[in-house]
Amino acid sequence: MGRQGSRTIWLPEVANKPAILITVLKHYKHIGELTKIFKKAEVREALGNNGVLIIDDEADQASLNTYARKNSKSEDWEDDEFSSTYSSILDLRASLSNYSYIQYTATPQAPLLINIMDLLSPKFHVVLTPGKAYTGGKTFFEENTDLIITIPDKEVYHHKHNQLTECPQSLIDALQLFLMGVAITVNIQQKEIFLSMMIHADREQDASKKFYDWVKNLIGIWSEIMKLNSKDPSKIELDKEFYRNYDEAIRRIENPPSFEEVMQEVLEVLFDTNMELVIQGSREIDWNNASAHILVGADMLNRGYTVEGLTVTYMPRYSIGKSNADTIQQRCRFFGYKRNYLDSCRVFIPLDSTIEYREYVKHEEIMRNMLKANTLERAEQLLILDSSMNPTRNNILSADVVSHKLSGWRQMNALQHIEENILFISNFLSSLTFKDFNNFGTPDRNHRYVKLEIEKVIEFLKDFKIMNMPDALRKSSTIQYLRYLADKQELKHAYIFEMSYAVVYGRERSLATENGVLKISNIFSGRSTTGSETYPGDKGIRFEDSLCIQIHKIKLKHSSMQWGNKVLYTLGIYYPEDFAHSFVGVKKYHE
Repeated sequence: MGRQGSRTIWLPEVANKPAILITVLKHYKHIGELTKIFKKAEVREALGNNGVLIIDDEADQASLNTYARKNSKSEDWEDDEFSSTYSSILDLRASLSNYSYIQYTATPQAPLLINIMDLLSPKFHVVLTPGKAYTGGKTFFEENTDLIITIPDKEVYHHKHNQLTECPQSLIDALQLFLMGVAITVNIQQKEIFLSMMIHADREQDASKKFYDWVKNLIGIWSEIMKLNSKDPSKIELDKEFYRNYDEAIRRIENPPSFEEVMQEVLEVLFDTNMELVIQGSREIDWNNASAHILVGADMLNRGYTVEGLTVTYMPRYSIGKSNADTIQQRCRFFGYKRNYLDSCRVFIPLDSTIEYREYVKHEEIMRNMLKANTLERAEQLLILDSSMNPTRNNILSADVVSHKLSGWRQMNALQHIEENILFISNFLSSLTFKDFNNFGTPDRNHRYVKLEIEKVIEFLKDFKIMNMPDALRKSSTIQYLRYLADKQELKHAYIFEMSYAVVYGRERSLATENGVLKISNIFSGRSTTGSETYPGDKGIRFEDSLCIQIHKIKLKHSSMQWGNKVLYTLGIYYPEDFAHSFVGVKKYHE
C-alpha cells in the first residue's frame, strides 16, 4: 500500500498468468485514467468475468461524498451533487462487471455513520486485531500514562492565538530526552538501529519551518559545545541542562548507564542526526542512513504517514472548536509496534489533548466491542462519543445524524409493541423479589426496587421493546455504555424500580402530539408537601451511586378510541453524572 491514501487494484490469476497489481494515488484524475483503461474493449474482453479486488486505503478520507449533508436536505434526489473523488470511485466500480470493494481504515466512524443507502456504505465488516507488540491508545492513555508529558499552556502553539516568538522550554526538554534515548537504546543497548522524533506543531507550513529552524539551531549549537573542554563554562552549563532531564530519560530503563556514559554517546548521536522538514514535495527518507531522525512537519505528518522508530512526539497543537474524533486519532503517529523501545517513548501534548485522547480511547474501545459482537446488519448506526468531539467531518454525514447527552433523568415513550412489553414486564416482575423504597403514605407514591447485576440489567433493556427515535438510540447507547462499564469493572450493579406498584390500572398520563409525533407528556409525578410524608417526586426515587431504571405503568388520557384509556408500560432512566455519556446516531435508521 502506498502513502497518503493510495488505492490498490488486484486482478486475479487468469490462465496461469500472475495477478496484476495496480497502485493508484487516490485522486479523481488518476482514478479516472484507470477507469478509461478498464472501459477499453480489448481490456474488457481480456478481463471477461474475472473478479477485481479494489482496496480503498484510508477509506474514510477523500473517498466519501462531501455533499452528503447538503443532499440530505434536498427533496429531489436528481439534484444531488457528488464530490470528484467520490464520483470517480463510482465510475471505476461501474466499469467493472465483477468486483469486490474493500474499505480499510483505523477510523471507521465516517463509513459507519453515512447514509445506509449511500453506495459506499459498508455491507459487512471485519475487526482486525494488532499483534502483541503493538502500542496504541490504551498503551499510552490507560496503561502507561507516565509516558505522557504535559506541555504548559503558555507553550502551546496556535497560529492565531499563540504563535510563540522563541523556542519553548518543553521542546528543548523533548529534544534532550530524545537524544539521550537514542544514546541509550541505539548506541549503548543496541536494541534498535535508529530512532526518530516527530514535531507536529500546526497545519500551517510556516509553523513547521519555525520549529524546524529552532531545532536545527539547537542541534548545531549543542554539537559545537559538546566538543569543548569539560571545564568550559558553556559545556558545564549544557551538561547541567541535560542532567535535569537525565532522570526522566532513564526512569524506565533497567540497569541504566551513568550520566557520563550517556553524554559521551549523545555527542556521537548529534553528529549522526538527520533532520527533515516534511512538507509537500519533500524527499523520501532513508531511515538507515542515521541513528537519529528528527521530522518536523504539518499535515504531511498526519494520516497515512509512518514515522519509523518514533520515540519522542512533540505535538503542541490544539483546536479552538470541537475536534473530529477520527482526525485526532489519525494524528497519533506515536501509535505502532514500539514494545521493544516503549520505555524510551514520550509524548508531549497539551492537557486538553490528553483529555481528548482519553475520551477517544474509551470511545474506540466501545466501538470495537460493538463491531466485534455484531454484524453490520445487526449493529446500530450509533457511536458512544464525548460531547466535546464530533465523530467526523459534518459534510459527509446526512442531516439525519443526531447527538444527545444522557445525563440525569430521561423518559422513554414505548408506544409500540405494547402487548409484548406488558407480557415481558409481568414475567419480569413476578420472577424477582422487590424491596420497598420508602413509605410515602399513598399507593401512587409508594414504590419498590431490586438491585441487579449489570448483565441482567442489559438483558432487561434488550428485551424491552422501544422503536421510536430518539428513544431507540438512547436505549442502544445505554446498552453499549453499560457493557463497557461492566467490562472495565467500573459498574457492577444497577437498580430497577417498580413505580406505584399497588396502582393496578396504572397512573393516568396525557398523550399529546409534538411536532407530529405522539408522546406521553410527562411520566414523572412532581414533588409534594401534602400528606403525612413530604414526597420528593418520582425523580427523587433513585440511588446516586448507580444507574436507575423506573418501570412506569401508564393509563393514557387521549380523545381517540385508539389511545384513550390504553394501559402500557414505559421506562424512566436516571444517569448519575459519573455514568452520564453522549452519543451520535442516525435517526432514520430506527424509524
